Amino acid sequence: MNRPSSSSPRCYQSSPENDLCNPPIPAGLRRQGRVAVVLLAAIWLSFSVLVLVSAEERIGAFLLLIPGLGIVVHISAVLSSRLGDNHRIGEPQPLFPTLGAGNWITMARAALVGGLAALVPVTLYHGSWWAYLTGWLAGGVYLSVCLADLLDGFVARKQGRVTELGAALDIATDGAGLLAASLIAFFLGRVPAICILVGMAYYLFVVGKWWRQYRGLPVAELRYRPYGRIIAGFQMGLFSMVLFPVFDTTYTRLAAVIFLIPFLAGFSRDWLVVSCRVATDDNQRCRLDDLFNDSVSRSLSLGARLVLGGSAYFLVSAGSAAGIGVGWIVACGALAGLAVAGLIGRVAALLLLVVLGLSASPFGGTAAATLCFSSATVLLLAGSGPFSLWRPEEDILYRRKSEAPGT
Repeated sequence: MNRPSSSSPRCYQSSPENDLCNPPIPAGLRRQGRVAVVLLAAIWLSFSVLVLVSAEERIGAFLLLIPGLGIVVHISAVLSSRLGDNHRIGEPQPLFPTLGAGNWITMARAALVGGLAALVPVTLYHGSWWAYLTGWLAGGVYLSVCLADLLDGFVARKQGRVTELGAALDIATDGAGLLAASLIAFFLGRVPAICILVGMAYYLFVVGKWWRQYRGLPVAELRYRPYGRIIAGFQMGLFSMVLFPVFDTTYTRLAAVIFLIPFLAGFSRDWLVVSCRVATDDNQRCRLDDLFNDSVSRSLSLGARLVLGGSAYFLVSAGSAAGIGVGWIVACGALAGLAVAGLIGRVAALLLLVVLGLSASPFGGTAAATLCFSSATVLLLAGSGPFSLWRPEEDILYRRKSEAPGT
C-alpha cells in the first residue's frame, strides 16, 4: 500500500501479512490473567445474585443485569486477547512475566465497575429507599473508580511498567465505568436519556472499527489526543458527583447536557478520522480541529467569564435583598470573582457549581442562578483563557493527560 500524502487520511487495512509474530506468553502471566478474569466475574455475579434475590420484579431486574454481563465479558476479552502486549509501550520485547501492580489496580477498578453495573436494576425494581441508598453507594463506588484511575498509572510509571496491555485495560475500564454510571444516573432521574450516549460511545467506537475491518474497509489508527482524555476525565468526574443524592436534579441535568456537547463533538471528530472520511496531516490534525483552535477557545472562555460576572452580580444582589444567609452570599460572590478574574479559574468554577447545585442551596432555579451555573460549567470545560491572573490547574491537567493512558 502506497504511503499517503500529508493531506490524505492515515489508514490501514488489516491483513494477516501485516500482523507481527508475538512472542510466547509466559505461563505465570496466563495464570494471573485467568485469576483476574475469575475475580472480575465473581464480584459481578455476587452483586447480581444479591440484587435478584431482593428485587421486586425479577424478570426485569435480570434483563437490566445484561449490560453488566457485557462489561465483564468485554474487559475479560480485552485482558485475555492482549496478554501478548504486556510490554512497555513502543518496546515489543520483552514481555513482563506478571501483570504488575499497575495492571492489578486497573483490574480492581474493573471489578468495582462490574459491581456498579449490577446495581442498575436496584434503581427500578426496589423501593424509593433502596434507590436513594443506591445513589450513595453507586456514587461512592464510581468515585473510587475515578480516583484509582490516578493511582494505577502512577504506580506503573514508578515501576517502569507502562504497557500496551495496561493502556488497553485502562481505556476499556473507563468506558465500562461511564456506561454503568450513565445508566444508573439516568434511571435515578439525574441526567436526561441522551446522556447514555456518553456510556455507549466507547462501545459504538469499538463495534464500528470492527465492522469496518470485517468489511475490508480502511481504518486509521487513532493517535492519542490529550484534550480528548481531559474531556473524558471531566465526564467521569461529572457522573461520580451527580450520582450522589445531594444535588438538585435540575442542575445535574443541565450540567450533563453542557458536558455532553464537547464530548460528542470529539467523538464525532475521532470517528471521522478513524473511518478515513477526513484528510489529516502528519500530526493527524484535520480541518475540524480548526473549529476548536486557540482563538475559538479564548473567545469562549472570555465570553463565559463575562456572562458569569454579570449573572453572579444579579444573583448576589437578589440574594442579599431576599435575606439569604451571609455565608452563601460570600461563597457565591467570592468564587464567581475568582473565576472571572482567572485566579485558579477552573477550580473556582467547580466549587461554584457545587454551591449552586446543592439541593440545600438557597439560590434556587432562578434565571440568574441558571445563567451563572451554565457559564461556570462552560468555564470549567474551556478554562479561564487569556488575561487570567493565575491558572496552575492548566499545567496539571495537560501534564497529566499528555501521558499516554494506561498502566
